[in-house]
Amino acid sequence: MGRPHVPVLLHETIAALAPERGGVFVDCTLGAGGHSRAILERLPADARLFCVDQDQRAHDEAQASGLADDPRVTLLHGNFAQVSSLLAAEGVAKVDGLLADLGVSSMQLDEPGRGFSFRRDEPLKMVMDQGADEDAAEWLSSVSEGDLADVIYRYGDERASRRIARAIVQARPIETTGRLAEVVCGALGRWPRPGKKHPATQTFQAIRIAVNRELEVLDQLLEQLPDLMADGGVAALISFHSLEHRRVKTWSRTEGRDDYGPVRAAHREPLRRRRFDELNRRAIRPGDGELDLNPRSCSAQLRALRRLPR
Repeated sequence: MGRPHVPVLLHETIAALAPERGGVFVDCTLGAGGHSRAILERLPADARLFCVDQDQRAHDEAQASGLADDPRVTLLHGNFAQVSSLLAAEGVAKVDGLLADLGVSSMQLDEPGRGFSFRRDEPLKMVMDQGADEDAAEWLSSVSEGDLADVIYRYGDERASRRIARAIVQARPIETTGRLAEVVCGALGRWPRPGKKHPATQTFQAIRIAVNRELEVLDQLLEQLPDLMADGGVAALISFHSLEHRRVKTWSRTEGRDDYGPVRAAHREPLRRRRFDELNRRAIRPGDGELDLNPRSCSAQLRALRRLPR
């Protein structure tokens, strides 16, 4: 497992979810189980917690740690884009609390052989679902130079995306993290320096997001929330980079406000009822204490939404 797992924004997330209310809760991103264990500490004996993850490693860890032995817990294997159908198969149509801790987990970053990081030279995999049909090396071997440049620019905010994409295509096949980092650094003419961000950071992020369809599955999760959340239910969404931040913020503002058409605006007549209230008007960020304990939490933002009565 590498370094000890530290659940991000743990106290703030549990306070928003208030699992002592009871009912049905779902952790859409089980990971190492830190958030799930905290939910269980305050969850009544007759309540239920469904733990979802597409990574078999997370399920193995839940079994080994005893988390899965709790009678309130049900493990579900799959992507959170499928959360409604996964729960429906268990006879659950509505949930009272939902947590999604987005992006790659510390467990995945730290586990040797997963290929998410340039800190180790290992096979270039980068897949959250170990049963995925295509890993990063295979994707890079077939993607066009133009599409690759667009991915690096859009998902990595990398201005030199075309230069990097050209270098990657010329160097194919690229099968290890070390080789990919070397090609990116060569294209940029910059090399790792102590205390500085690695030159390949943005490109690695972009490829990971594309291979795992991270933004697409986030959109699919958000689309399910209005029907999935019970009246008064709370959805807690933790995002880690600007692309996720913008999507979650835009969606929360859209769902948390009335929409007015150009004609009805004068009479303040809403075209549809708003479906969520924002529990925190501004995103909650880690405090200094958490940042000292877990520097990886520096970019985390929590937004919590409560489902309004239908």
